[in-house]
Amino acid sequence: MNKRLYAPQVDRYIDMLGDFKYGHFGHIYTYDDRTYELLDQIFELIEIIEPVAKNGARILWLKADRGPIEAFGDFEEMKDFDQVETYEEYEKLWNDYYPEETKWYNFGALYDKDVEYRAIFMKHRQIIEHDLKETEKSYPHDIAEFMEWILVSLQEVIQMLKDGTYNDYVDQQLPHEHRTGTITSKNFWDIFPESKEAFFKDISQDEVDRFLRLIAEQPEDCDDIKERIQAMSANDFYRFCSLGYKANNYEYTNRPLRYQYERHADGRDEGLSEIDQDSPEAFHEWLIDTSHSGGHPFEVCAGGNSTHIDLFVRVREDGYVLHLAGDAWGRCIETVKFYLALRQEGLPVFLFEGKELANRLKGTETMGIVPDGVFPRYCHSHFPGENVITFMNLPYEKTDEVIAHTVWQKLDEVKLITTNS
Repeated sequence: MNKRLYAPQVDRYIDMLGDFKYGHFGHIYTYDDRTYELLDQIFELIEIIEPVAKNGARILWLKADRGPIEAFGDFEEMKDFDQVETYEEYEKLWNDYYPEETKWYNFGALYDKDVEYRAIFMKHRQIIEHDLKETEKSYPHDIAEFMEWILVSLQEVIQMLKDGTYNDYVDQQLPHEHRTGTITSKNFWDIFPESKEAFFKDISQDEVDRFLRLIAEQPEDCDDIKERIQAMSANDFYRFCSLGYKANNYEYTNRPLRYQYERHADGRDEGLSEIDQDSPEAFHEWLIDTSHSGGHPFEVCAGGNSTHIDLFVRVREDGYVLHLAGDAWGRCIETVKFYLALRQEGLPVFLFEGKELANRLKGTETMGIVPDGVFPRYCHSHFPGENVITFMNLPYEKTDEVIAHTVWQKLDEVKLITTNS
């Protein structure tokens, strides 16, 4: 029944299906009749596995052989499309993409019977959705070949579960790039000393020492800071930003305060530039106005979703407190120097994740390694009970050294549902 698929062919299906924008604009992807039959068999088969969540999710590991080089791609076609010039390049590219004889795949499936919705995930990407309430079909995708491969692979896994060999086999054989663990920043820097040199190149030891002293004194919560800024205007806020810009040798720090902010901040200032720039009353009214939303007036050093630096102004009954945030690895030193500049000015400022940034500078930070296919951002849920704020995938270089110095999490055990006879 099953046409054998090799890893390159499996990857092509995953990449194609993973690019569908599931749920976007109410669009539902549909499949041909044979694919739906196989989906029914897949979800019926995994019913005997204990779910890991209330929505009926099951998580397993599947494998595919690398197969012959022809499964990777046709040499002549790749040559015609200028992907390779010689057969040697073709072989090297194949080995670069598939260095191991076997490739492992994280497989997840959920069937939420309350909402009649089924989905399949592979390589941490959604590749199938099936809303059982939908009867109208658009273009039916024929992916029966791929579903057959999944079904047969699952049958093999379930047989191993019945034999009691699956969990031990996965624990012993699953490559570390698919696992989750932690490594200290010191151990990471010992392996990659050039990374440490690059990290500290823009900060002196005196600045590091002063930062560590100040953070050791910082209270656990922003509300515990006793000092207050009694009054603030927009220009005062711009001046505080300028202190950080100058500390980091940003451009334009010889220009007017508002100009500096406009050059370095996000740009969505929610009307801050339109109020009386010297009026504390106008700034306060703007600050407490809840009608504006969607902007980023406090993103004072622009960046991506997780790589910008924020300087918030917190309103208190007796004044204001500054709240600085910027824990991205690549912006850490900027944040530290921004913080030092504000403290040098005698301003009440609380640094978000200050203790963890101090640990980073001391080499005691716990850094999280997440599985291949998981984008290393916002991965806090992978480390329950730990305050991990730095994430990475397993590096391609010096991999064995990193593996040896990493504390790896125990894999979740997959269990069959037991019934009392």
